Amino acid sequence: MTFALKELTRLLSSSPALLGSVVQVNGPVLRVATPQGAMTVRTLEPINVGDRVQISNGLATPAPVAQQTFPV
Repeated sequence: MTFALKELTRLLSSSPALLGSVVQVNGPVLRVATPQGAMTVRTLEPINVGDRVQISNGLATPAPVAQQTFPV
């Protein structure tokens, strides 16, 4: 019985956000390539093919990017 409760707790707990790259856009539905494989998620923001996104709870948002650039 303990195993079932621990497994349920693991499934219900919020999983860490995944980072991925958008490979297909079909309206608010995105196909995203992640290290764990391809995923289909929804978004509320305008996102294009090739954009990096952060996936949390089945919702994709633009991934945070560096705000500073340094000349080389």
